[in-house]
Amino acid sequence: MATPRKRGAARKAARVSSPAKADVGSAAQTEVERLALELQQARERQAATAEVLSLIADAPTDLAPVFDRIVRNAARLCQSVLSAVYRRDGEQVHLVAHDQFSPASVAAVRKAYPAPLTSKNLISVAIRERRVVHEPDVLLSGGYSELQKTSGYRSILIVPMLRDEVAIGAIAVMRLEPQLFPKAQVELLKTFAGQAVIAIENTRLFTEVQERTRQLSQSLEDLRAAQGSLVQTEKLAALGRLVAGVAHEINTPVGTSLTVASALIDKTKRFEADVAKGNVRRSTLTEFIAASREAASQIMFNLGNAVELIQSFKQVAADRNVSDRRRFDLGEVTEQVVSGLRFGLRNLTVTVECESNLAMNSYPGPYGQVLTNLVLNSVAHAFPDGGRGSVHIAARASGKGNVELLFSDDGCGMSPEVKRHVFDPFFTTRRDQGNTGLGLHIVHNIVTSRLGGRIHLETKPGAGTKIQIIMPREAPLESAAE
Repeated sequence: MATPRKRGAARKAARVSSPAKADVGSAAQTEVERLALELQQARERQAATAEVLSLIADAPTDLAPVFDRIVRNAARLCQSVLSAVYRRDGEQVHLVAHDQFSPASVAAVRKAYPAPLTSKNLISVAIRERRVVHEPDVLLSGGYSELQKTSGYRSILIVPMLRDEVAIGAIAVMRLEPQLFPKAQVELLKTFAGQAVIAIENTRLFTEVQERTRQLSQSLEDLRAAQGSLVQTEKLAALGRLVAGVAHEINTPVGTSLTVASALIDKTKRFEADVAKGNVRRSTLTEFIAASREAASQIMFNLGNAVELIQSFKQVAADRNVSDRRRFDLGEVTEQVVSGLRFGLRNLTVTVECESNLAMNSYPGPYGQVLTNLVLNSVAHAFPDGGRGSVHIAARASGKGNVELLFSDDGCGMSPEVKRHVFDPFFTTRRDQGNTGLGLHIVHNIVTSRLGGRIHLETKPGAGTKIQIIMPREAPLESAAE
């Protein structure tokens, strides 16, 4: 049991310790309030930076709303009397956004800006030297004159906006009190400066991408126009070769017919003279009748060949010009196209081997263009020095509803690099000789688009070239661009 003396000592100790406990509680409360304030300020800064980023995302080409929001947030969160964003343009500094400027301050700014980058202006200094300028009292350090007088600010914080170590502008905040800005506000202004750079870069890149897209679109349109013109030129050139070939083929039977007709006229004149003299014997009459019959037979035969060639040419020409879908026999059209080309092949022998009754419901004109381009490509590239060679064309049924066309030559073949690009538009190994590089590109487009087929090429240097084309007997109804 405690003695009276001990109980008194305990009460005295309790009275002494009570003020200490109160002081501790007050300090804890103050610390809690400080932490709560710092948390609130941190949240406000986070919300402000998020707001600016949202504006950057929403308006990638409009910098004004971004800069306006930055200066307003900077003024509010840094408790400044003035805030502004400046941009560098060459050797000049321009004011692009400001907040809380009075009319007098605006007038003073318009007098001072644009300012030379080489001036003693603190904004120019921060941009020129790419450093943070933090002055607790401009009356002591110098700097602004008219703007400082009209607005009355004393302290200033300027953060340069750096892009790849190049200053492209600056953000400034000013206060009436002659004191340094807290570290948190300095860091916040650096964040705003970084966001301003992001906004400027976004705008620049977006504008460059748009301009590049426009240029590419224009280039694509120009390329398509040029390609269309060259494709048409290729078609007309092929048709011209076809006309020349057919003209030569027709010249043979027509020339023979003229020769026979001329000989028959001579015989008729001699027979007429014999009749006038009365010297006609039975043998003379019999000889004249036999000669006339033979001449008429030869004339009919040769003119029949000419008529057949003309009909074939008319059909091929019509197919080329109209490119309508119709029913035809693949072997007949193949023979017609090759017949028109043989004259221009010089030392090249073309043989055709087609199964009979390969009925097609497709586009004979584009198919003829494919054959023409394949043959002419062999003439130009497989036998470049005019050497003798041969081309073989074979057609046969392939599975249900398809036909297979095999085109092969015994020319010089292609290297792996040429083979890789052979169907690319405008690719040619003989551009110096006027080739456009569209022949096999047209072949690929026609086969895969208009005819609805597929094409496969096999070649090796010195081993010739083989091209396999598989196409349906019933071409697609969609009429794709040739």
